[in-house]
Amino acid sequence: MLTVREVIAAFRYWTSFDQNHCSDPLELLLKHTTKEATHESVTYSYAPTCHPGTRKIVKIDIMDFINDSAKPDSLRLAWLSGPAGAGKSCIQRTVVEECLAEDIPACSFFFGRDSGLDSADGFVATIAHQLCNIVPRFREAIIKRIPFDPSIFKKALILQTHRLVLDPLRDVYKDQISGWTRPMVIIVDGLDECRDSAQRLQVIHLLRTLAQHPTFPFCVIVSSRPEIDILTAFSGKIYRSVTRKFFLLDYDADEDILAYLVEEFARIRRTHPARRRLNKNWPTQQLVELLVKMATGQFIFPSTVIRYIENGKDAPDRLLDTVFKLPSARMAPSDISDSPFVELDALYTGILQSTSPAVNISHLRLVLHAIPEFWRAVETNSLLAESIDLELGPSSSMLDTFFGVTITDTVLSNLYALLHVPGNSMKNPHDEYIRFYHKSMEDYLKTPGRSGILFQKEADTIVRFTIASIQNLERWSLSLAYPFQDKGAAFGVLYLCIRFVWDSLPTHDDFSTSRLEHFTDAELAKVLDFDATILLAWIILYRRSLWPNPSDMLNHMRPQNSPLDGLRDRWLQPIAEGVKILHTCEVSIITLLEVY
Repeated sequence: MLTVREVIAAFRYWTSFDQNHCSDPLELLLKHTTKEATHESVTYSYAPTCHPGTRKIVKIDIMDFINDSAKPDSLRLAWLSGPAGAGKSCIQRTVVEECLAEDIPACSFFFGRDSGLDSADGFVATIAHQLCNIVPRFREAIIKRIPFDPSIFKKALILQTHRLVLDPLRDVYKDQISGWTRPMVIIVDGLDECRDSAQRLQVIHLLRTLAQHPTFPFCVIVSSRPEIDILTAFSGKIYRSVTRKFFLLDYDADEDILAYLVEEFARIRRTHPARRRLNKNWPTQQLVELLVKMATGQFIFPSTVIRYIENGKDAPDRLLDTVFKLPSARMAPSDISDSPFVELDALYTGILQSTSPAVNISHLRLVLHAIPEFWRAVETNSLLAESIDLELGPSSSMLDTFFGVTITDTVLSNLYALLHVPGNSMKNPHDEYIRFYHKSMEDYLKTPGRSGILFQKEADTIVRFTIASIQNLERWSLSLAYPFQDKGAAFGVLYLCIRFVWDSLPTHDDFSTSRLEHFTDAELAKVLDFDATILLAWIILYRRSLWPNPSDMLNHMRPQNSPLDGLRDRWLQPIAEGVKILHTCEVSIITLLEVY
């Protein structure tokens, strides 16, 4: 078998590389957008909105702000702030729906935990692309400007804002909003989910710039948790006078939570298979009010309780009794009971401990931490996420295949209240995939003081995935099976590329085993012995299964920060270089096989 560098040399002989070439300005713009971040995405279409009849006051206040923003001298920047589980994203999604229903033009960007959604790299391009469909003549204006600076997408966000948004708008409106009297809005949700704190501040700065610019006819509503950097920014002098602030803690959520629980319990009494054993007054008003108190304003708590008691393998009344018996703030020391998550953590812990006695804690930990890591890799590649030919999402069979186990169905059998278990819903065509219902579950798992023995460091998760990827690829090298026949190997390729291959190659090898300290000696030996040519061979033969369009390959590979940087230095440097060459390679499969 040829070495990695010999394969690369051969491809350099046959191909040339022009990463930035693109003749169509709109195609170039689309290439740099984050498609799954908008309210028009497939992901968004399955996300929840506010429960009917709830959050009325805050929704009215936000809609009033939007409608008033078209008036002269009105504020056009707003910040919606609230703790985890308070319902910020549901409110933002509901506002988008109400705007569309009232024919109010809306753009959006929903940040998230999944890779690609946790970065602002595509933020400006995504907003600009939506403006093409909203603002008359904007499309023509931006088409004329992009060819003058096709590298603008790699430049600072504020510069992108001027070149891709304000300059085209100036061409359209000639330095003033001419006769535009109806409101328009840009919704930015989950800013705290952007992993780079510097990018978060850049987004806040550019949003203020937009909201105060005379040729920008939109108001802006950005929502986030009150993280210290975001809170400090909006508390600064330059933001205080130009920003309307909506603090969810100022809105009493207890009445909304009470209404939600009353309606849901009534539904359970009417429809549950065990409804005949339920008293018409179940649960009592006292118990419902206790649940409202336990929720501490977080909608995620009552929604989890309802899922737990309505889909369980026991009667709803007995399961509700179990909830009240869980250790919680009512019996916790004062220093712990002050935490806003103590009741939610007790509920999560109680449900996780209710798994079958046959479930090993290490297996439970493996599966729980694998679910978000799988999604991070799969959703990084939007082309793969849209593919119907090669589905690599975290299904039970996929998890078992990738890790070489047969445990996932058993581990997840009683966790229906915390995550979507395939087969429980016919609304989502991706029903075979496993997802946490709420990102607070991932917060819980990644905080040692909250999840206890189920906590696992991110580096340890990466180690498990790296070793499993290598094992799947080594098995594949014996058969060279097609991707749909060996999905474990296909995901292994995707994972290694996304985690360890990046655009900017170091100028020299700098390998240090001390930087791989999370590996055991046996695991480290496994990594060092891996023949990286196997990975490159898979990419050469089957790259179109993961990246159907070679010109989009690198665009959909967004490498993540990793504590295992030594892998990059050791054997994934040449892979990164090889992928760059393959980026525009159109060599026939016969030639590829001959090279291999």
